[in-house]
Amino acid sequence: MSEPIQDLSQSQLARLRGGVRCQVLTKDDPQYESSRHVWNGMIDRRPSVVVRAVSIADVMHTVRFARAEGLAASVKGGGHSVAGKAVADGAMMIDLSLMHSVQIDPSRRSALAQGGATWGEFDRECETLGLVTTGGVISSTGVCGLTLGGGIGWLMGKHGLSCDNVISADLVNAEGNHVSVSPERNEELFWAIRGGGGNFGIVTALEFRLHELLSVHGGIILYPRSSAVSLLRRYRDLTANAPDDLTAYAALLIGHGNPMVAIALCHSGPEADGAAVCAQFQLSSAPVADMVGRKRYTEIQTMLDFTAPAGLHYYFKCPFLRELSDEAITAIIAHSENLPTEQSQVVIEHMHGAASRMPVEQTAFGLRRVHYSINIMPAWSDPSLADKCLAWAQSFASVLSAFGASDAYVNYLGDEGPSMVKASYGANYARLAALKRKFDPDNFFRFNQNIPPAD
Repeated sequence: MSEPIQDLSQSQLARLRGGVRCQVLTKDDPQYESSRHVWNGMIDRRPSVVVRAVSIADVMHTVRFARAEGLAASVKGGGHSVAGKAVADGAMMIDLSLMHSVQIDPSRRSALAQGGATWGEFDRECETLGLVTTGGVISSTGVCGLTLGGGIGWLMGKHGLSCDNVISADLVNAEGNHVSVSPERNEELFWAIRGGGGNFGIVTALEFRLHELLSVHGGIILYPRSSAVSLLRRYRDLTANAPDDLTAYAALLIGHGNPMVAIALCHSGPEADGAAVCAQFQLSSAPVADMVGRKRYTEIQTMLDFTAPAGLHYYFKCPFLRELSDEAITAIIAHSENLPTEQSQVVIEHMHGAASRMPVEQTAFGLRRVHYSINIMPAWSDPSLADKCLAWAQSFASVLSAFGASDAYVNYLGDEGPSMVKASYGANYARLAALKRKFDPDNFFRFNQNIPPAD
């Protein structure tokens, strides 16, 4: 939905600034340019104003002001969404990035993360007490944004998704009121925000259940691309019976100009078990590099950061396959021989264990099953390469449809449209649309993978 550019008048700006204790940036302010940018460099949108909230009160006032003035508003947490929904042309942007504290309660084994916190910040705080929860695999990802869409990560087999570990939340609703949600308070909203994205309010804090974990066994094994068939078959066979303690990714990429195939591993069980399980991924031929061993969890959480630097242009197509047949593996490798840039990659992600066993109706996240996500991820810096990169990804995804590729993970969607959003929620979509009608009938929160209110 495109919004008309609507600069605020001086009197509007004065009223907005008069009700908040934070920066309100317009295009004339030096910090406006850096504030409007998000992780995906392909996103180049200009909000009418950026409100850099530092408190729930700032968020409440800004929502109420926007509603009173008839202004559209987007919300920025970590700003890591590939679709760049955090920023919209002509809309106010409510930026939570300055609200990034993480508070640990060791007696309750819980952590409270503000809406702008990243997983890197979260994990560092938890590590001091030997505690963890499921987070993303890129440490600059926002805690709340990832969790609201579900939250796939290294510990999902053992502890479920990020959203499965949410205990409570604070949010600002479509009327600009503060609401606390938990299993005992506002239960419908508590259900909806655990997978339903930003459709139901601005989440200013999430409280998570934590788990004890001092170290893991894992890392990256790199092989030349000539080993791709053998390694991906090994990956398929081992993940088919993967223990809950193990999460494994496979990737086809280019390293230092050379085509590579890789396995990235994390085993959160006993050290001896982890070493034995991870060793099974080694082929008889020597790897280019074997970086697997005992590591701190924060090392695992940051080891893939180099693959996703902020500012590159990104585009995702991420269809799901129920199984990796030999034919599907052959097709994946064939299309990966033509990566459009050296920064592009194809990552295979395995959903299993506790994350797949949760009943579908338990949370808004509707894709509870064992499957593989084939993450086709072109990346480029030269804007003139955009058409080439998008065409490659779309053609690749189309080929996978012959192998039963279906639906997608809402956090990986770009602008595929309402049908893919609906498919991402499966059986839960109707309930989400009904709750949207109840809690946001005007669809004020629409700059997201949007769930329109039910008719």
